[in-house]
Amino acid sequence: MDWSYIIATASALFLVMDPPGNAPLVQSLLQKVDPARRLAILVREMLIVLGLLFLFFFLGDEILGWLGLSSGSLNLTGGIMLFLIAVGMVFPSVASHDPQAHADANEPFIVPVAMPLIVGPAAISLVMMQAAMAANENMIMEGILAMLLAWAAAALLLFFSGKLLNCLGEKGTVALTRLMGTVLVMIAVQMVLNGITEYLKSLPGVLPQ
Repeated sequence: MDWSYIIATASALFLVMDPPGNAPLVQSLLQKVDPARRLAILVREMLIVLGLLFLFFFLGDEILGWLGLSSGSLNLTGGIMLFLIAVGMVFPSVASHDPQAHADANEPFIVPVAMPLIVGPAAISLVMMQAAMAANENMIMEGILAMLLAWAAAALLLFFSGKLLNCLGEKGTVALTRLMGTVLVMIAVQMVLNGITEYLKSLPGVLPQ
């Protein structure tokens, strides 16, 4: 086993998943959920993240080819989904004044926490690239270990991130939610622009390759 390669790959995937940057966003999305359920939801979402990483590691090219998708379409789709979520964070609905009355409706499931926040286009591309580089069984095992290390580090960070919001209080949480929503809008727009750029590059003579 080449542990230097495993650690380097795990570090790259950890940075791409960006749990430090996503932690405030995830906690903001969970603030309307019963506090007793938040840990269970995070565990469920991180298990889904692990499943998605393995799915794209082993079947990524086949899935995209079967669906006729490109990496540009991943960016566009992820950007649009993130934009819709971010707008709701910056301009929250005032239709319901009881956060617990619609706890199940506000409970995230796969979208947007597992995908595209944590397993976004960049993470999918990196995992698929590592799978393509795995020339033998030993390299496949190294790729799997790297994924597991990155996933475990991201999960631990997200599990303990709720303490930050407890220290901020209600007003601080609202302010942080809107700030993170604004940041998420910018990230979403950049993802859309990246997708458009990749699409234009695929057209002959439009943009330099």
